Amino acid sequence: MLLQQKPIPGYWYSNFSGQLIQVRAIVYLAGRRRRIVLEDISGKRESIDVDSWHGMDLVLHSPVNVESHDEAARDF
Repeated sequence: MLLQQKPIPGYWYSNFSGQLIQVRAIVYLAGRRRRIVLEDISGKRESIDVDSWHGMDLVLHSPVNVESHDEAARDF
């Protein structure tokens, strides 16, 4: 069963093997999503089409929370 996760820039997703990827950007053309720019944990970026995204069977890993990151930095 494929999970249909919505691509959200800045959010991290994982596949069933545990590989983490982050949505860096969504490219729109004529008001529709056309491509999704992904970055893996090593910094490698790739652009995929929307159909490929839906076939990846991803699970939301964690959203970016800038506020808590800033708070943690202040504690040091």
